[in-house]
Amino acid sequence: MINLSKFPKKVKLRDDLEIIVRVLEASDESGLWDLMNSLPREERVRFRDDVTNRDIVGKWATDIDLTRIIPLVAELDGKIIANWTIHHREYGWTRHHAQIRGVVHPDWRKKQISTSMVVELLSIADKLDTEKVVVEFVSPQTELLERYEGIGFKKEAVLEKWVKDFRGRYNDLYILSMDLEPAWKKMEQIILDYGTHGG
Repeated sequence: MINLSKFPKKVKLRDDLEIIVRVLEASDESGLWDLMNSLPREERVRFRDDVTNRDIVGKWATDIDLTRIIPLVAELDGKIIANWTIHHREYGWTRHHAQIRGVVHPDWRKKQISTSMVVELLSIADKLDTEKVVVEFVSPQTELLERYEGIGFKKEAVLEKWVKDFRGRYNDLYILSMDLEPAWKKMEQIILDYGTHGG
């Protein structure tokens, strides 16, 4: 199992903002729920899971399996203001892939929080012998697509009407990827601070 002993760690951001980045714990169930409740309604429907269901959100904190998913949170004054995860497999055809997902509290966007969280996830990906980083998101998120493509992610596929959100509407699923080495260099520069709408 990967060594996560460097967490928790303090990270300084712009405007003298200092956050604590650490691994999600079972005791974070309530804080994670508060984070999801802070999101605008139109963002919540873009998640894979129904984040309006407290039981589902609670399981993210209580059913942690670090062999598959490594969840990080950013904490400020005891409050969770971001949740980012890296998803990987130890075996199989895609064991050299890792997928990243994340979200930042609306009040704390444009503060380089996503940048910092992604850098931490990429350092973890490197230790997992990851070769390719994958991002998935649903349309319509044109700005998000342009930002990822602008730093070197390549659109691998667009699956039309692949996702059915929790309002019953169909959306296209975008799949983007990038080799880890250029991702490591370029994603340190990204400031997406509204995340990839993931868990």
